[in-house]
Amino acid sequence: MGNHSDAPADATTRPRRLLPWVPHWTAALLIAALYVHGASVYGALPDTVPTHWGMDGTPDSWEPKSFGAVFLPLNVAAGMCLFLALVSAAAPAMTPQEKQPSQWEASVREGNIRGTVLALGTCSLGLTGVIGGLTVAGWRTPDSVSAWPVLVLLPLMLVALMVSYAYETRNARRSAAARGIHPTAEEAAEDGLWFAGVLYNDSTDPRILVSKRRGSGMGITVNVGNRAGRAAVVLFLLLFAGVPLVTGLAAAL
Repeated sequence: MGNHSDAPADATTRPRRLLPWVPHWTAALLIAALYVHGASVYGALPDTVPTHWGMDGTPDSWEPKSFGAVFLPLNVAAGMCLFLALVSAAAPAMTPQEKQPSQWEASVREGNIRGTVLALGTCSLGLTGVIGGLTVAGWRTPDSVSAWPVLVLLPLMLVALMVSYAYETRNARRSAAARGIHPTAEEAAEDGLWFAGVLYNDSTDPRILVSKRRGSGMGITVNVGNRAGRAAVVLFLLLFAGVPLVTGLAAAL
């Protein structure tokens, strides 16, 4: 049976939608705490403060002490967190709903929404932690700030993003099954073509880039079902995760 319903697609799945916002709220509280800490040490900072550090951790740019110079990194972090929160709030609108979705399709869509919110919240919290850590280090030891924590944490944050999205999309399916909502044979076949709801996996499709899954927002994704698509994913991971991670670990030793 198709499990079709004329009720709003998220009528029975919305109660958990607030939980993925916890990382966003945590990031906001962390930024607030960093501002308070910065205010407490502001008076003890020198009249000229470094505003940028090279890869070796030594400062290469200075400015007279001011709110803008001292709190610039936190201001950037706050702006990024606000932007990611706004994108998260727009996730339902960015994830089009079918006119008459089945209950399974509605559950999948809800999982995609929650996965997007949690992934962006994880990114927000990770960026806040990285920028906040560097900022505090710059206040305490302005003559030397190690860059290796950034190089190590950024790749790990990429993994956290993928895990966050996969967790929520999978949890939505389990929640639907617990309520007796199951996919039709056609919907199950469609599910089988997607890895973690993000990457397309069809060995019969020669395309590398394909449109994102219906109900999961706009844009494109990669087809890992063919060799070229898998190579593209491996190359991306090597460039944006492997190289920074290895460089950061080498710098820490």
